[in-house]
Amino acid sequence: MPVRAAAIVAGAGRGERLGSKGGKQFLELAGVPLLARSLFNAAAVDEVEEIVLVVNAEDIGKANEDILKAYGIEKVSGVVAGGEWRQESVFKALRALSPQTEIVVIHDGARPLATPALFRRAIKALCDSDCEGIIAAVPVVDTIKEVEGGWVVRTPDRNRLWAVQTPQCFRAPALMDSHERAFREGVWATDDAALLERYRYRVRVVEGETTNLKITYAKDLALAEALLAEGGLEVADAYRPGL
Repeated sequence: MPVRAAAIVAGAGRGERLGSKGGKQFLELAGVPLLARSLFNAAAVDEVEEIVLVVNAEDIGKANEDILKAYGIEKVSGVVAGGEWRQESVFKALRALSPQTEIVVIHDGARPLATPALFRRAIKALCDSDCEGIIAAVPVVDTIKEVEGGWVVRTPDRNRLWAVQTPQCFRAPALMDSHERAFREGVWATDDAALLERYRYRVRVVEGETTNLKITYAKDLALAEALLAEGGLEVADAYRPGL
């Protein structure tokens, strides 16, 4: 029986580190807004039946006109105003999903090069396992130091360290339970998997993609442009209806 999956694409970042005054999600990558590219990759996955997009409240109109309407992205069932923090934004989007949703895929709108194949691999890994969450990640290649007050206090074994990406996939009841408990307890985490970990749900890893960049600085945008120009990335095509 086909799984009922929905995606939440978080696009409420302010983009201060990128020097963007209008929200980095609307910056163009090879002529197409970052957010449109992230949405296209999620929408290209057959298992994803609906997408809820999260943007800043003042950007809802722009997202509807310049992204969804302009690029004909039909799987988006709603646009939700984000909160002050990412966790709050995802919690709001969760409550906008169809109640029949079995699996929730959470993706950062600032990761425009995550391929549809990565989404499919993460969803399949969750369906094939008995865990409650699957995250995409890549092994850390640098030596990592834990630093406090300018002093090195520990050197973790890098063989056990992975750099986390999105998409992240979760069984809907476990994700909602974790968010609701965190909200009641005033607990904040940097990603959704950390909430599941806190409440003793099991989370596994699938290997991500080294090209799955998070656009944070101007150099990241330049590198993403170079990767697209190089070719070979199996990302979804972005197009404008009628062109």
